[in-house]
Amino acid sequence: MRFSQWFLVFAALLAVLPAADAAKVKVWHQYQQSHFDKAKFKDAVVTSEGVLRLSRQVKPLAGLEAGNVWDLVEDAKGNIYAATGDEGKLYKITSDGKASVVHTSKDSHIFSLIATPDGSVYAGTGPTGKLMRVAPNGKVTTVAEGLDSYVWSLAYDSATKEVFAGTGPKGKIYRITPDGKSSVFYVTKQEHILCLAVGEKRTLYAGTDKGGLIYRIDAAGKGFVLYHANQPEVRSLFVTPSAVYAGTSAPVARKGSGFSPGGKSEDSKPAPGENSLYRIALDGSVRELYRDKTMILRLAQHHGRLLVATGMQGQLFEVNEATKEKTEITRLDVGQIHCLLQRKDGSIVLGSGDPGKLFVLEDRFAAKGTVLSEVLDTKLQSKWGAMTWKANGSSGVSVAIRSGNVAEPDETWSPWSAEKTDADDAKAQAPLGRYLQYRVTLTSDNPKATPEFRQFALRYQTINQAPEISSLEAPDLDTKEIDSGKKLRLKWSATDPNDDELTYHIYCKKDAWKDWVLLEENHDKNNYDWDTTGIPSGVYEIKIVASDRKDNSAEDTLTAERISTPIPVTHLPPSVTAKVVGWDGGQAIVEASATDPYVRLTEASFAVDGKRWTNVFPADGLFDGKSETFRFKTDALRPGTHVLVLRVRNAAGNFGSGDIVLRKE
Repeated sequence: MRFSQWFLVFAALLAVLPAADAAKVKVWHQYQQSHFDKAKFKDAVVTSEGVLRLSRQVKPLAGLEAGNVWDLVEDAKGNIYAATGDEGKLYKITSDGKASVVHTSKDSHIFSLIATPDGSVYAGTGPTGKLMRVAPNGKVTTVAEGLDSYVWSLAYDSATKEVFAGTGPKGKIYRITPDGKSSVFYVTKQEHILCLAVGEKRTLYAGTDKGGLIYRIDAAGKGFVLYHANQPEVRSLFVTPSAVYAGTSAPVARKGSGFSPGGKSEDSKPAPGENSLYRIALDGSVRELYRDKTMILRLAQHHGRLLVATGMQGQLFEVNEATKEKTEITRLDVGQIHCLLQRKDGSIVLGSGDPGKLFVLEDRFAAKGTVLSEVLDTKLQSKWGAMTWKANGSSGVSVAIRSGNVAEPDETWSPWSAEKTDADDAKAQAPLGRYLQYRVTLTSDNPKATPEFRQFALRYQTINQAPEISSLEAPDLDTKEIDSGKKLRLKWSATDPNDDELTYHIYCKKDAWKDWVLLEENHDKNNYDWDTTGIPSGVYEIKIVASDRKDNSAEDTLTAERISTPIPVTHLPPSVTAKVVGWDGGQAIVEASATDPYVRLTEASFAVDGKRWTNVFPADGLFDGKSETFRFKTDALRPGTHVLVLRVRNAAGNFGSGDIVLRKE
């Protein structure tokens, strides 16, 4: 590789390295979908690849007085029926958008709907488990009662003109004949049949709650578990000639609304609260198309892509099955999108909960959308530098920023900066502050196209703060002893508010000296083995000076220092004297004293005639000072001349001795 080529590669690598620059330049880089979990969206969405786009336009369809729209169907004349709660109303919305209440149930919720070719609409209720029929002439009758407590789902067999009802809490599927006779068609070992779908050859598919099972039941009522999901709730099914698609709704904290038959989560591969979209092929093979924290509440297919309605943020996703890319296409100002209706004209109607509303998904993008980022906390006062991002080349992308010193943006924050449109030459123009937020604005004059925004990076530098040395430890010879005083281990703890790399200058000073002596400079560890053999005995102090020079210019460098408690250093042995003060039979009685100018004494022993050493202890029984006295007896001695040596050790590991020549008559 030629030098010029190598240099270009090296420069490219430097451009993507995070926060490794000198002078504490750090990078706030947002490029993944999860980086926008706390962002606020208005008419904008984020894809699974972390790309910001305009959302698809939605418009309100009709005004309803409901907490939740649980299900939607379209009858043979193009009227839409909406099953709602919390007041158990069944609405009819005509083609001109006028809504009227067709029926008010004594039950508080109408959960499920099915439209039949003869123009009838069937509705399942809870909590008393009724099946209602709205005839083509608008007359409402009760077809069946006592279908357990909740009729969660309905399906229709066009060959037999029978209605199937998925119920709970006993996990039964009922069959209702055209003449209104109901019977149990299939019993599961689950608690709730949350969704039903009819496939080819009159095959009935059922998604359940408790164990997350998906059943395939043939026309004769023979059941088979097609798949056991990793989550306890299978809330939605969508059947095509080539596959069965299943979405789960693992129990998570919900706000407000309503009914959830979810049970306790069992051990599974996804983390608690994560849900999956599965594709089950005709041969039984299963692929997980995606996994996310959102609850998958309803599935449909539009323009060859899967539509996924979710809670808790009212998001509608589009999934490309070939690439597994999940793209958010709109986000409603509601809690959940409970249901989807693909009308005969191809349009999509969304039914929501918390509150219950109806929306039409239009085949065009919003003209303008914004994304308000989460707040960056730099921990310290900071100044802001260059901003970069990538766009798809379309016009209509701009970025503005603001800063402040409280975590929640309020009137004390700076106003929004001017909109920046040049990603190659954009500076973050905001006052010094601890917190920063950016806003992306997307606009488009073409309803069929959207600009895209990705890979946002902002460089900033925290205002330099001095390091801190929180502790400095040296051997305390008043409390412990060491094997040798030749090297003393010094240890300290230091931090830097800016996360700068620190180096240390190490000094010593004897009590009689005026100035400090430099032992080591630019030391890069938090410990130091001090070789004391080259300095005189005495009492010293150690000074550690921490410096952030490595990450700052000379004029911006800051330091901190800490001085140790006095540290005795001694190469001298203790002074020892001894004398014989009497005899007890053949035993000599010895009195002795020992003293050290710097450190305490730690042990003593004597030997007679160079034989074994015998430990002795101070007169008061404790080695607790720099001076100690001793009184002890030797073993019985034979007549003649003997030599006794008393050896005393100090806490620095130095030994001193005294000797006596004595004669036993």
